[in-house]
Amino acid sequence: MRVLYLRPEGSEEPSLKGIEIINVPLFNVTCIPYDSSLLKGEGIAFTSVNAVRCFKDIGILKFKRIFSIGPSTAKELERIGISSEVPERYTSRDLATLILQSKVRSLTSVRSLRASQEMKHILSSISYTEIYDYDLTENHENMEYAKDLLEDCSVDIVVLTSSLIATTVAKFIKDCHKVITIGPMTSASLKLIRPDLRFIESPVSTIEGTLNLIQELKGGE
Repeated sequence: MRVLYLRPEGSEEPSLKGIEIINVPLFNVTCIPYDSSLLKGEGIAFTSVNAVRCFKDIGILKFKRIFSIGPSTAKELERIGISSEVPERYTSRDLATLILQSKVRSLTSVRSLRASQEMKHILSSISYTEIYDYDLTENHENMEYAKDLLEDCSVDIVVLTSSLIATTVAKFIKDCHKVITIGPMTSASLKLIRPDLRFIESPVSTIEGTLNLIQELKGGE
């Protein structure tokens, strides 16, 4: 069984015993300048590992209430000595709900320049701002390689770990592929472009959740 992941450069390489996993980074991560004056609220939320890695104002975090979208982001914060609150489900929607339940009155999210607008809508009742400390730029060489793998049916399973990845490769996915999405937002993005495509959504919105699902699929062969 061959499995294709398309995670950005610098991401942890998934691995499973007895399964060939190919990771082709479709996007390069570039840290970008942001306006530190927007970090005056009670809380700060991080929506990805890369958002933590590109964040420069580490010193102010110990004075804020900190939120993470999931365990990988929380672990990245722990490496710099910062603990954070994590929602039960690891999606931006559930993160926003946790923030509302926390009763913080002002918060800034640290995100990708390509982030969705969902958190802005959900958190419109509080003083909410976003800063963007990194961007994702397409790696054209890797895109061509991934396209060839998909068009040649060279992989059995395709794992889509973000809405951006889903919308980028959806048109190249064929009936020869089993498709796994990491969570509801990725699933929704995929449905918009490929309503004809069958896929399985990971019950847990983490890389580990997708790996567990792959194991289940392998066991059912």
